[in-house]
Amino acid sequence: MEPPPILILLINLLLFSALQCKAFTPPTEPHVHWSNLYSSSSVEDNVTTLDVLSLDTIRADLGREEETLIFSLIERAQFRHNDIVYKVDGMPGLGVPAGSLYFDSAEELELSFLEYMLIGTEVLHSMVRRYESPQEHAFFPSRLPGTKETLAKLDYPRLLSRRSEVNNVNLNWNKIVYDKYINVIVPAICAKGDDEQYGSTITRDIAILQAFSKRIHFGKFVAESKYQSDPQKYQQLVEDGDADGVMALLTNATVEEKLLTRAKLKATTYGREPLLSSLPNVDGEEEDQTTAIIAAAAAAAVVAAVEAMTKREDNADTKGKMDPAIIETIYRDLIIPMTKDIEVAYLFLRCGKEPPVKYAPDRMSVDVTELSPN
Repeated sequence: MEPPPILILLINLLLFSALQCKAFTPPTEPHVHWSNLYSSSSVEDNVTTLDVLSLDTIRADLGREEETLIFSLIERAQFRHNDIVYKVDGMPGLGVPAGSLYFDSAEELELSFLEYMLIGTEVLHSMVRRYESPQEHAFFPSRLPGTKETLAKLDYPRLLSRRSEVNNVNLNWNKIVYDKYINVIVPAICAKGDDEQYGSTITRDIAILQAFSKRIHFGKFVAESKYQSDPQKYQQLVEDGDADGVMALLTNATVEEKLLTRAKLKATTYGREPLLSSLPNVDGEEEDQTTAIIAAAAAAAVVAAVEAMTKREDNADTKGKMDPAIIETIYRDLIIPMTKDIEVAYLFLRCGKEPPVKYAPDRMSVDVTELSPN
């Protein structure tokens, strides 16, 4: 399928403009050796967790996590399903993950390879205070030892309610995150079968699970922000037991559509090979070569944007590593609904009532058993 003429014209204009206009070339920055970044600094240069952790910085971090999640999903898709890594005793003789708590129960030893490696990873990360942060939630908190005094405790700002019910124990959706990832997402993004790349498979799995968890638990901070904007309305809805009313009040369809568009565009851009055929053959100064590379990158971005925004009936012409529509569907059917479930549960607890059973942390309020890209 040939690209539309208007797209060819736009790419050519980008290439021509970049090669002709020196202003397209980014300014040259003085080289800074990495060691200088860690040179001694004055007290005035230092900041604390209270200074840097705010709702704005969490939002910015969320954007980076979004890219991590999309990249990791694309990376995971290059391997086959490899379902042996998800089966208990699929790899017998693993034993107890290093450093984890063990309660002398037979069930404690019945682990899949992914569970074994995820527990070990969380044990290691807990040593550097990862799960003390209000942004982070462990998948196996009961298996983690107490934090060693290697690093001093941090003073986190109060971005959430002070109610004791609103904490990372009562609001931990990782059980359902794990279930939906293994049983819904993996079959949708990976080819069937086994390719024996088990180590590479579970390292991608862990990266996805951690990013997925962080993404949906951001709903706590969103819920608190929305509560502060209209506390009386939310309090009344919760006292009336109107979970549907709470869900309707917190839903912003416009923001959700923008998120879906952004996720699909990123997936289309990150998941395709560069347009090397669009890279001019420039023999000259480094500045000219840099300009040519930027021009080709711009052309690739245009193609990706057009592909992302165009509904294709024949996906055979999409030259990506995975169908961007799957990423969009993961956000539409799983990430956004689970985030909103957490928001509803948080708001009920915030207002002093237990959330309805369908908003328990081991389920989705509207269950999803398979992904169906549009």
